[in-house]
Amino acid sequence: MSERPRGAGKNSFSLIDGGRLFAELHLERGGVLLDLACGPGAYSLEAARRFPAGLLVRAFDLAPDLVDQLRQQAAEEGLANITAAVADIGRHLPLTDASGDFCLLAMVLHDLAADNAEATALREVRRVLRPGGVLAAVEFKKLPPPPGPPLDVRLAPAELETLLAGHGFRLEKTVDAGASAYFSIFRPGGA
Repeated sequence: MSERPRGAGKNSFSLIDGGRLFAELHLERGGVLLDLACGPGAYSLEAARRFPAGLLVRAFDLAPDLVDQLRQQAAEEGLANITAAVADIGRHLPLTDASGDFCLLAMVLHDLAADNAEATALREVRRVLRPGGVLAAVEFKKLPPPPGPPLDVRLAPAELETLLAGHGFRLEKTVDAGASAYFSIFRPGGA
């Protein structure tokens, strides 16, 4: 995905129950959270605020201005447990193998699938997740907008499960995250 998606930079975090997402991921146990296509970093910032002692948040986005915005906000808040960098997650993640405990793809898989960039992105996610790692995919419900992208690019939970199963991930659960969103938790197959 070499171009910035139409909705990039908008804050979808306000549309979901963030406390429920973080509880289902068990971020309280600490580790490394990879927030991919982080946009302005609302998910990253909230995770860093909630778990300042044991969680390192590594955020990546295609748009340099959004990465700068996240860096500035983290610095203003004194959040030392966030790093942010520019990266095209549809091509390559500048991370070593098995370097993350949790991976978050919030409101991005529909864009990756629409751009036929999901195969590379999901291969990279598998590469950077540690054994036993967790992938959380937050997506818009397949309901007419607004908010969110056009209905024809949205992924229903069954479509998301099929997409990720085709790339070696198995579904653990799908959770209602609010009026317009849900999230699903996956693990690499066999983990």
